[in-house]
Amino acid sequence: MLILLQKLVIGAILFSLPILGTAAPTPSKQHSRPTVAVLMAEQKGDREQTLPLTRNVLQLFTYLEDAAQIKIDIRRYPWRRVLHNGENGEGLIFGIYKTPERLKLFHFSEPVYSDKVWLVSRCEDNLQFNSIQDLKAKRIGIVQGSSAGSEFDSQVNILFKAEYNTSSLAGRFLKLYQKRMDAFLLYEPRTNLKEVQKELNQLYAAELDEYKKKKTDVFCILPRPVSVIDAYFALSLKADRNTLDLIDKVLIQAKKSGELDRIFAK
Repeated sequence: MLILLQKLVIGAILFSLPILGTAAPTPSKQHSRPTVAVLMAEQKGDREQTLPLTRNVLQLFTYLEDAAQIKIDIRRYPWRRVLHNGENGEGLIFGIYKTPERLKLFHFSEPVYSDKVWLVSRCEDNLQFNSIQDLKAKRIGIVQGSSAGSEFDSQVNILFKAEYNTSSLAGRFLKLYQKRMDAFLLYEPRTNLKEVQKELNQLYAAELDEYKKKKTDVFCILPRPVSVIDAYFALSLKADRNTLDLIDKVLIQAKKSGELDRIFAK
């Protein structure tokens, strides 16, 4: 009986000892990361569905989460609401450009990437764009609250007429096809215009008879951009900028290492 009791005690002790080479479980670091709200413009498709974020943006956010040890909470709204909510301190705005007015409202990060602003027109119109003067008396589609650079912004409803649009890209193509405007602005960092133009016609001209019959593009991207603008994160001047400073450090390091260029490689 004594021997049996000794064996039971020894077995209990051995069972309670940690196995060599196996680390004790630790709480997940993910749960301790601070959550950062990031406000972005929504884009609507032909069925009013919110279009997904691009691969580049998703890669950037994953990189920032890992490098800065944060959790990004993406919130997408119409652009005017993004600006309003950002000014009121809901979170960081992503993909915003600097303007004199916005500098009075927001802190800005280091530049994240450069966006190109293109004009999309009906191919049959053969619209030419070499300078801002070529838009004289034209009706140009613009998302309200957006910017396309100081030169363009200064001529809105002066040199040319603005046709204000919502976040629905499908709605803009429909207006363009119906000749309710001569062209609209497209924000697109890619420079392979043939590829982008083909993609847009497949998405937004697929149901048009002329596209089905002729198999030629209905919508054309003009080869000269209206402007090339740096895009940033921005934070209300009323808010504590600690998180923005942290993101800035990561962006500076990513730029030095070439990681930022890799993420936004075309």
